[in-house]
Amino acid sequence: MNWKRSSLLGYLLPILTIIILTVLLTLTLLRLASVQQDMRTNVSANMVWVTYQAHTESLLLRDAIYQAATDPDASVDIAFRFDILLSRVHLLTQGPQMRQLEQIGIGSQLAEPMAAIIAAESWFKTADFTDLKNLRRMQQLLTPFNHLIKDTSTKAMLAQWEEVGERLDAYRNAVLTLIMLMIGIWLCSAAISIQLLLSLKQTRENEGIKLREISLKKQLETERRVSELYRSFGSMVSHQFRTPLAIIDASMQRLIRNGSNMSVEDITHRATKVRSATLRLTNLIDSVLAADRFLDNVSAQMQRYGYTSLIHQAIAEQLAHTPDRQISFTDKTQGDIALIFCDPLLTGQILSNFLSNAVKYSEPSQPVDVVLQREGAWLVCVVRDQGRGIHTYDLPHVLQRYYRAKTAADKNGTGIGLYIASTLASMQRAEIRVSSVFGEGSEFSLKFRAA
Repeated sequence: MNWKRSSLLGYLLPILTIIILTVLLTLTLLRLASVQQDMRTNVSANMVWVTYQAHTESLLLRDAIYQAATDPDASVDIAFRFDILLSRVHLLTQGPQMRQLEQIGIGSQLAEPMAAIIAAESWFKTADFTDLKNLRRMQQLLTPFNHLIKDTSTKAMLAQWEEVGERLDAYRNAVLTLIMLMIGIWLCSAAISIQLLLSLKQTRENEGIKLREISLKKQLETERRVSELYRSFGSMVSHQFRTPLAIIDASMQRLIRNGSNMSVEDITHRATKVRSATLRLTNLIDSVLAADRFLDNVSAQMQRYGYTSLIHQAIAEQLAHTPDRQISFTDKTQGDIALIFCDPLLTGQILSNFLSNAVKYSEPSQPVDVVLQREGAWLVCVVRDQGRGIHTYDLPHVLQRYYRAKTAADKNGTGIGLYIASTLASMQRAEIRVSSVFGEGSEFSLKFRAA
């Protein structure tokens, strides 16, 4: 239960931290976007500029009219000056500026003078200002506007100062908020980093545990194999050595009991049996030691070689030892050049082992069949006998070192021949297959990839 709770916390805490980090980052981005938008919008600054420009252009228009009235020959463009003033007045009537005028409480007062100026556009451009009546009308139109626009500029300046102060406070608060958000982001990042480091440490510890487990499993497997090897070796030794030792013991006991009453011929016969049993023991020990030395020193010298030629050589060598046995060879490769990449000496050793076993574990009257055939990209030599066969429970172990099947108990051997054959095949990247039906015979196959 504690393990499940710890595992659940191990998943929930990083997920919760990542969610909090995502929320903080989102809030930070939104706050930055808001500040950036605030910085782009500055209506008060625009208002101050527009009112200042409108006041200035109104005064310039008034001066131009006075100059035209006092000096008819002066080059004064009253229409141009009025157009500029009119453009500034139109700016004051637009949405943001009009809303700002309403906010500072002067929009309704300024609306009437601005409307009068706009309505008098054609009069301003055509009036004769040398006429005193027209000058008075000009003063009636521009003087109220000048007073109001001057007050408007002042109030806009004060509003701008207030807005700047509010903006500074807002920016200060925004900066403090961003600082707090960044601290939260830093803490979440630190928590995630610590969690990652802990997870990495745990992963490395788990890898170390797994490596130790693998090492222990390998050691256990090695111990198991060594144990099986000792067991197989002990079984082989106890079986193969028991018979010659029994012969020696029986002969020596007979000599001890009846040595004085035995004839020279009988004593010689007993001594010969003891010597034969001793030689058998010596040969068994020599064969085991020779096999071990052979596997320690052998190395594969790979080359392209004809499989058919190797099979013929192995059959010829076996017939030289057992000339009375019938060994047939069938080539099913349809006359192709059956080339394989192998070590000829080691391959011949494997085939000789197959043939000698087939002869040893079948009756003299039973033939041994050798078949060479193709299986896709492989060339397979099959050695088949009609002997006693191998029990099903012995089949998985016949290639193991010192292992001897129950059906081979009455035959001399060390159980190392098929193990050597299997090892030599592996050295050449070849495969050995074994199949058998108890009481009907066995089939050993040596499989090489065609070269």
